[in-house]
Amino acid sequence: MTSALDYNVDQMSEMFLKLSGQIIYRWNSCGKICKFSQRTLPKIGYSDYLKRLLLYSDCSIQCYAIVIIYLDRFTNKNEHLWLDQASLYTLTLVLLVISIKFWDDQKYANKYFAKLGGVSLRLLNELELEVLELMNYDLFIQEDLIFRYMKYFS
Repeated sequence: MTSALDYNVDQMSEMFLKLSGQIIYRWNSCGKICKFSQRTLPKIGYSDYLKRLLLYSDCSIQCYAIVIIYLDRFTNKNEHLWLDQASLYTLTLVLLVISIKFWDDQKYANKYFAKLGGVSLRLLNELELEVLELMNYDLFIQEDLIFRYMKYFS
């Protein structure tokens, strides 16, 4: 598998931001508030947050394409949930952890990812379980779809 560091990190984070922003934009704001809802925006910008995850998660480039696919799948299955821009940080982190566990050889424990993402280990564990349940554990993706999304990163 190709490492994310083999790609232009700035270009990847820009495209990821564009794609994920389109997904969040289409959510309506009249739903149930869930655990992802944050009280304030983190001090780091989303683009810089993505760069941080790219640089320190040590996962394959495929995982970032999978996170976008999972974001899309999650939003389609859970249109009743209300998420704002700040919630995207936490959801991205959780989907990345799930992606790494399901698709890559896991190299780090959740404790590492919690620190990397700026959340508590307890919250990360709770959200991981909640996302899996909200997605009905539907994690499999056809390989050709993953590679179509990866084209956005090159």
